[in-house]
Formats: sequence, C-alpha cells, structure tokens
Amino acid sequence: MRALVCERAGEVALREVPEPTPADGEVIVRVAAALTCGTDLKMIRRGHPKIPFPVILGHEFSGVVSRVGPGAPFQPGDRVASAVSGPCGGCPDCESGRENLCPTAFDRPAWGAFADLVRVPERVVARGLKLIPASLSFAAAALLDPLACVVRGLSRIALTPASNLLIYGSGPIALLFTLMARHAGAARIFVAGRRPGRLACFRAAGAETIDVSQTSVRAALLEATAARGPDVIIDTTGDAGIAADVIELVARGGVVLLFAGGPRASRLSVDTARIHYDEVSLIGSFHYTPSDARQALDLLVAGTVPVDALVTAERPLEEFADVFESLKRGEGMKTAFVP
Repeated sequence: MRALVCERAGEVALREVPEPTPADGEVIVRVAAALTCGTDLKMIRRGHPKIPFPVILGHEFSGVVSRVGPGAPFQPGDRVASAVSGPCGGCPDCESGRENLCPTAFDRPAWGAFADLVRVPERVVARGLKLIPASLSFAAAALLDPLACVVRGLSRIALTPASNLLIYGSGPIALLFTLMARHAGAARIFVAGRRPGRLACFRAAGAETIDVSQTSVRAALLEATAARGPDVIIDTTGDAGIAADVIELVARGGVVLLFAGGPRASRLSVDTARIHYDEVSLIGSFHYTPSDARQALDLLVAGTVPVDALVTAERPLEEFADVFESLKRGEGMKTAFVP
C-alpha cells in the first residue's frame, strides 16, 4: 500500500509499504479522509517526543473497517473515526479520570493515517474507536481528535456569558476554540494572529481580530476591555515569549491556558506577584480523555461544528509536498488527504 513516511526530521516520501494485518483486538481501517495538523509539520521539522522515527504521518482520520482481529468489537464495513491514544484504564491517572496523562497511553497510538490503510491498536479500539452514522461525512468525522483536544482545553477553564476571551494564534485549533467558545456563550472573543486570510475566517465566526503584524495586542485588548484585560487567554502557538506576555495581559482573577506544546527545553519566566496578588491562574492542557472524545463526536453529529470552515481543501496523497508548503504559508485551514 501507499504511505507517507517521515524517516527522520526533514525527510518525507510517499512509499510502498506492506499492508498491516490485525492482531488480537486490532482493527484495520481503509482511510477515507485524513486531515493535516500542525503536529505533522512539527514532526517533520523536529520530531515528536512521544512518536519515534521512522513514522507514517497522519493521525486525524476516519474510514471504513477493512479487517478485524480476533475479539475486536467491529465488523468489516463499519464506518469509524478514531482517537489517537489508548489509556490503560488501571493506573492512578486513569482511575482518577485523567486518562490523557496515562503514562502508557502513547505506547501504541493510532498513527499513520496518511496511507491507504491504518492499523488501530487494541487499546485504542477498546476505548477510542467510534462508530459514526451515515449522516456524518468522513471529513467531519476526522475532526474527532482535534475537537476532543479543544473540548479538554475548555474543560480546564470557566467560560461564562460575561467572559472576554483572547485566543492567540490563527490556525485550525484556534478556530475550533473560537467556535466552541461561541457555542458556550462567551461574551466577546478576540483572536490575535498574523495571517489576513485566516483572520477573515475568525471574523466570519463572530470573533474580533487583531493582526499582530500591524497592531499591539496589549494596546488593542486594554482599550477593548477598559484597561482590565481579557478574563481568559488561550495560547495555541506554543511560543514561550507569547505565554510570558499574555500572563501580564490577563485580567486580575483571570486564567491563562497554555494549550500548545512548545519546543523541548523551552522555559517560561513568570512574575510570581501576578500569580499571587492578582490571583492569575496558569493552566496547561494536554490531549484528551475517552470522555472528551465521546463529547466531541456528539458535537460533530449534532452539526455544531461548521466543517467547511475547517476542512478547506481535499487532495490526493501524491500532492503532499504542495499541501505542506501551502500549510507553511498559512493558506486555508485543514486539508483532507483522500487516498
């Protein structure tokens, strides 16, 4: 079968590789849609701390079950979408409802969807592979993973109808946060980014935008909030410098959510007086739990997410180089590879 393989940082090629076969409890899915993600670009550029090279890229996918291993609770022909990780269910983190922090959840992830077929390991099958209805398109179903991450992130903060929210970054995750924050009833949503084409998408979603290449984010937000600052700030960039800035900008009693993972060994210097005297909360969010994935699927089935705003192109695997170059330039949001 065809597969888009990253052998090492900076080296990607479409190759012929053996078709996977399912072991006990495993499922083989014929990929119908596999979405691009900023994680793919980061992996190509510098690798991933939890996914070693060489690796078949792609992890946001949906498709049709092709083969099943003994004991797997699916049948050939089932329409499915998949989570990425397989938490064990028995460690202290899992037992406390923090399956996203399970130390072995990424030992065998559902990875490698930029291919004709993808293997879903037993633990992911048991807790993360979801049947999808015929009414849900494959492109929409493939949003399960990123939407579950956003669901998890929003569960870490307390948005109210009175909240002023700043989202830093203008990529697909920032757009999902905008759409879900609007769904949750946030009063005002500001988005700071540098891609005019993308910022237009946020205005269409009801956000007020700030072009960081032309305007001071701090000045714009202090003016818009009567010098108070936003109640909640979500950083989707992973830039430690931006994180330091927004900790100074957030309102007293406010919350800063660091959503994106930064480069290894990056450090953040924090004014402890802000944290203590102004009761500013600095919170992280990583991945998602099986419960978050179920909630994300429910939102997708309900039509809460406008898929066309997020999946802005479809391309065959052979055009991967052009697709990745387009993503680097910030053109569009997500592209669906349709093998």
